[in-house]
Amino acid sequence: MNIISNDCHVYASDSVSQDLARLLEGRDPAQVFLLVDEGSRRHCVSALGSQPNIPADHVITIAASDDHKDYTSALKIWEFLSSHGATRKALLINLGGGMPCDLGGFCAATFKRGVEFINIPTTLLAQVDASLGGKTGMNLGSLKNEIGVFAMASHVIICADFLRTLDRDNLLSGFAEMIKHALIHDKDELEALLNFDFENVDFAALHQKVGRSIMIKDFFVKADPKEKGLRKALNFGHTFGHAFETFAMRHQRPVLHGMAVAYGMVCEVMLSRDKAGLPAETANDIAKRIERLYGKPEVGMADAEELVELMRHDKKNETADINFTLLPQVGDVVVNQTASPAEIVKILKEYLAL
Repeated sequence: MNIISNDCHVYASDSVSQDLARLLEGRDPAQVFLLVDEGSRRHCVSALGSQPNIPADHVITIAASDDHKDYTSALKIWEFLSSHGATRKALLINLGGGMPCDLGGFCAATFKRGVEFINIPTTLLAQVDASLGGKTGMNLGSLKNEIGVFAMASHVIICADFLRTLDRDNLLSGFAEMIKHALIHDKDELEALLNFDFENVDFAALHQKVGRSIMIKDFFVKADPKEKGLRKALNFGHTFGHAFETFAMRHQRPVLHGMAVAYGMVCEVMLSRDKAGLPAETANDIAKRIERLYGKPEVGMADAEELVELMRHDKKNETADINFTLLPQVGDVVVNQTASPAEIVKILKEYLAL
C-alpha cells in the first residue's frame, strides 16, 4: 500500500485483497466482521478475494441507499455484532459507498463504547469524503446526519479500480466534493477540475486527483479534528446542499449527495459574492460552469420557505441564524457567516434563473 495520508491512515491500493489480508494477519477471525449494502455485496465483495480471517457468517448486509442510513439499519448492525459474539476487540470492515462507511463507522464507534473499523470506499464520493476525516453518523427521519460521533477509521483503503464500475452520475457526485476541496484551498486545481473531460474519463488522471483531494481534506482535518473552527471550511456548499437533498428525499425524488452539494455550491458562491466580497466576475463564472455540469434541483420559488426552514435545522447552526462557510476568494474561506431568509431567497431566485 502507498500512503496518501499518514494522519488519516489513508492508503492507495493496487490490490485490495492482498492489502486487506496483510491488515488482517494475526487477527482472531471470530472478531472480524464485514459490513456491506446490497450494491457493494453484489459488485464489490469479489475484489476482496478469499479472506480466511473473515468468516462467511460474519457478513452483515443492509439495504442500499441513503434512505436506509437510519436507526433501523444501525440496530440491525448492533444486534448482529452482539449475537455473533463481538467484543471490544472486534473489527468492522465497511465496504461500499458513503452510506455503509458513515453508518458502519457510527455503529463501530458506539458498540461497546467503540471498536476498531476499516473503511474500503467503493464510490468516488466515499473515497474523497465520507470514508475519511472521522465523521460518522446516521439520519434522523429526513434530517441528514443528525445523529453521529467523531471516530477515525484505523485504515482507509483507496482503490481506483472501483471507480470504473460507476455510472456518470455517481462519478459526478463524488467529483462535486473534489470541486469543493479545490474551491476552498487550491485555485489551480479548481481550474483543472472544471476542465476535466467527463465524456472520455481518464481514470489514471482521476485517481491522481483523488489523492490530491484527499490531501486537501486531510489538511483541514489535521488542523481541526473536531470541527471547532477551520474544518468548517469543508462545509462549503452544504447548507444549501443539505436543504436541497433533504427536500428531495421528503418529496420522493431523492438526489445523490454530491449532486445536492453541487447545487449548494452554486448558491453559496453567489452568496459569497454578496456577503464575503468574492469578485462578481469570478463568482458568476464559477456558478455558470458548475451549473452547466450539474444542472439545477427540482425546486421552484414556491418551495423557498420549506428550504429555508430545512436550513434552520442544519446541525452547523450555533444560534438562531443560518450558518454558512463563504469564500472571499478562491482558495480562502471564512466560517460562521450568516444570512437572513430574505438573502437566501434572493440567491435561490437568481440560481433558478441561471
